[in-house]
Amino acid sequence: MPVQNRIKTKYPGVTFIVGKSLSDNRDERIYYIRYRRDGKQCEEKAGRQFKDDMTPAKAANIRALRMQGKELSNEKRRFQLNEIKNAEANKWTIQRLWDEYRKLNPQLKGIASDKNRFINYLGPTLGKKEPDELEPLDVARLRIKLLKKKAPATVRNIMELLRRIINFGTKKHLCPGIDFKIEMPNVNNLKTEDLTPEQLKALLNAIADDDHPQAGNMMKMALFTGMRRGELGGGPHCLDSLMDGISSESIVKFFMKHQAASANG
Repeated sequence: MPVQNRIKTKYPGVTFIVGKSLSDNRDERIYYIRYRRDGKQCEEKAGRQFKDDMTPAKAANIRALRMQGKELSNEKRRFQLNEIKNAEANKWTIQRLWDEYRKLNPQLKGIASDKNRFINYLGPTLGKKEPDELEPLDVARLRIKLLKKKAPATVRNIMELLRRIINFGTKKHLCPGIDFKIEMPNVNNLKTEDLTPEQLKALLNAIADDDHPQAGNMMKMALFTGMRRGELGGGPHCLDSLMDGISSESIVKFFMKHQAASANG
């Protein structure tokens, strides 16, 4: 496209060409300024008549500021903006750390629950911050806010996820860590509920009547040791030998004794 001739204004170093408006295709003046800075001749666009509300006087003022070094040239402003964008793109924010953590741990147990915790609670409040930008007050406010609506165990899981994400970043040398400890809510999920002697007897009778070769032994093991389902599932092949010598009567006596001790204690 050929260079259009510049039309002079009454202001030194301020010219314009007539182009088309970007919005409605009508004629629009596009102002340019020319000045010398550090021995170098510069010509730059000052702005459009309608889009930027530019006038010859405004263009002359921009020219004066750039000649005095009080305003960056277009080239330097573009460079500065690119530097800022690059810096932003390279920041390891909580959001970016979470994305990387999830990418490297797709099969991690509970990752679906962690995703919900992050999307609903951590991302909206802390996602744009880098770990070293976090203040203890930021985390405390989030914890207190969540405790007003959520159970302590739920809030603890959210805080634990935040700690894991930050630890992931520091272990991978992606970012500095935090210089404070993330406080966890006190959680007391311990709930003991004993079977009555009648309930225990009925359960043992049901176990005795069942013809499954392993189910009975596994139930007795759970009753006698307090093992959880996941712990029982880890070694079902050894349950027969473990249950040898443990009679139903001894189990009943054990639980009757435990029930009496609980009632007296």
